[in-house]
Amino acid sequence: MANQGDQLRQWVRSRVEETTREVLQERIEGARVLAVASGKGGVGKTSLTLNLSLALADRGQRVVVLDADLGLANINILLGYEPVYTLWDVVERHIPLRDTVQPGPKGIRIIPGGSGIAELARLDTVEISHIIEGFHELEGECDWLMIDTGAGLSEGVLAFVLAADETLVVTNPEPTALADAYGLIKAVWEQEGRVALKLVMNRVKSLDQGAKLGQRLTDLAQKALGQSVEFLGSIADDANVARAVMRQEPFYLAYPKSEATMAVGDIADRLLHRVPPPRRGGWGAFMKRLMDNWTIPGAINHQG
Repeated sequence: MANQGDQLRQWVRSRVEETTREVLQERIEGARVLAVASGKGGVGKTSLTLNLSLALADRGQRVVVLDADLGLANINILLGYEPVYTLWDVVERHIPLRDTVQPGPKGIRIIPGGSGIAELARLDTVEISHIIEGFHELEGECDWLMIDTGAGLSEGVLAFVLAADETLVVTNPEPTALADAYGLIKAVWEQEGRVALKLVMNRVKSLDQGAKLGQRLTDLAQKALGQSVEFLGSIADDANVARAVMRQEPFYLAYPKSEATMAVGDIADRLLHRVPPPRRGGWGAFMKRLMDNWTIPGAINHQG
């Protein structure tokens, strides 16, 4: 039985690699794959993923959001709807990934995770392949794949972080949040990940406070690890964000003139107008890296 399992995994890996080659041959320049991660829960990671996606869509970008917070997905909760299908249906019922895609505001599209289903957080290589093999169908239909990862440093979180072209690390001024953000940066460094790391300070009292804390954290990563982290900006502690959550509406839409909305728009502009432009691995390269990184020896879980 063990032999059969090994053979099956080998077959799945070869199919993914074959699909990846086909996709990369078809498209020289793919979508930008951006993972949004945090060292701990409760820092506003999912909210930033959703609202930043809307800001990018407002700027003419085609965006697909993958809710990869496996087991505790909640982007649909922020939007106030119950998805017909989720990633769990792709694994369990072999529903095509395309059938799970839900329309969102401003033309963004969302691939829902499986909220409250603990098994999703413990997928093995064969099961995750059912998700991976569906990605190539959407290649060429978006400019950005935005991935809302889980909090902490679990094996699944690191797999998505390391597979992305870029990872946006979200934290806030709380000492525990800053420490856990550094822990995430260090985990990427320990895995020798080539993903480009970005930092956003959320819920800051002032932009000056955000800039100082952001600089302190990026300096620490550079000095202690030799790990480069780009500071993208700060988002103020805006009461409109909590009001929008209660309304189950993105604050970018509910309060378009709010301080938080303006800040997210600035971050979207920085992502779009960088010189030189960052690499675009596309979904094909993302699939291959995700499959390669899914089992990471020594990965630890710092859920908080």
